[in-house]
Amino acid sequence: MIPRNGIISEVYHAQKLSKDVDRHTLSPMYDAGHCHYYIDELARLKDGTFIIPVRWLEDEDKSVYADAWAVTFDQVRNFSCDSN
Repeated sequence: MIPRNGIISEVYHAQKLSKDVDRHTLSPMYDAGHCHYYIDELARLKDGTFIIPVRWLEDEDKSVYADAWAVTFDQVRNFSCDSN
């Protein structure tokens, strides 16, 4: 759960969420009502860009966000992924 101010006050919790907990044991899917989105699968955003979600995050208002890798395509439609 991400606080409304967006700040995770305890370094321990941020470390645990991002590095210590195997992301595959967390929620693997987000149900958007009309569509299901999964971690490690290509997804297209409303603006047309592509990402690969790696973990789902929820704030105190129940809004869902994805921690994701950006995906880019070259001229021959090969893609690369920025996992940083």
